[in-house]
Amino acid sequence: MSGTSDISEPKTAGGAWLVVAASAIGAVVAAFDVVNVGNGIAFSFGAWLVFASSLLVMCAALILGLHLALSGAARGTLAVLLLLGILGTGVAAYFLTAWILLVAMGVALVGWLIHVVADPSPLD
Repeated sequence: MSGTSDISEPKTAGGAWLVVAASAIGAVVAAFDVVNVGNGIAFSFGAWLVFASSLLVMCAALILGLHLALSGAARGTLAVLLLLGILGTGVAAYFLTAWILLVAMGVALVGWLIHVVADPSPLD
């Protein structure tokens, strides 16, 4: 009998799924901000931009969370682009005074950090 256990922990990308959830909430908030005429940013370029960028962040996090077949370099590149998307959307949300979206991007940033530091590699 060997000293290792036959029971393995499931591979899950919890950090990436947190980014998916936060960016989905951000996309809903941004969509509301686009059409809410009482907020001062309705139908503006910036409102549309943060809506689109929230959706792109969600798509990139889905790719990482589903462990789709990507090389290590492609996963690293996607993780860096995801970080830039989160930060860019957060900065735009700050300038648009879309505070709920800014908080959502803060949560997404925490999820990104968890993904980079603690999530298992799909090859583990």
